[in-house]
Amino acid sequence: MARLKDGALGGFSGKVGSVIGYSYRNKDYIRSIPVPSKKPPTLKQLASRARFKFFNEWRNPLSGFFNVTFKNQTNTHSAQNAAHQLNKDIITGEYPDFIIDYTKVIISKGSLPPVLDLQMQHENDMLYFTWQPNLINTAMGTDLLAILVCYTNDINHFQASLNAAERGSSNCAFKLDYTAPGEKIEIYATFLSNNRERASDSHYMGSIEF
Repeated sequence: MARLKDGALGGFSGKVGSVIGYSYRNKDYIRSIPVPSKKPPTLKQLASRARFKFFNEWRNPLSGFFNVTFKNQTNTHSAQNAAHQLNKDIITGEYPDFIIDYTKVIISKGSLPPVLDLQMQHENDMLYFTWQPNLINTAMGTDLLAILVCYTNDINHFQASLNAAERGSSNCAFKLDYTAPGEKIEIYATFLSNNRERASDSHYMGSIEF
């Protein structure tokens, strides 16, 4: 049974026959109820489903992180949809052997002015970041450095910080939690406003193999 929210001319929520009404971000939508196909899936369909599953296995553990770094994108869609859209091209390879192109990963995108000359050095289990604050326009010294480290031998293993350092400090030391021989990591950095309402475009800092 469906419920009329604003009278006979308004939107509705619930099921009526073969359609469902729902509201998303203060807008009303209807969609048809999908009918399961009795045909066996084609190779193309299997590949598409496997690609989507592989992507979600990488993204899902990062949902909490992306809820913050993509918060500024939520005027038109959710943070998770923004993460999906901006990273939809990171999966390469042919079915069933998909891989992630870590050079294409984006952990934030926005209008917050970037820092200048962002650099990273590695020593043992430490990463050292330096930069010039570039305090122009909406940039503030209290903006926060966010760091993401992906461990490529296990796509569900990562390290993240949403407040590693303030923009005005110009430097940050970050301790890695796993540096076994043969391990490879991919590193990303970005800056977020202190209230998390704005973000800068993220930087791919490169990879390190131990």
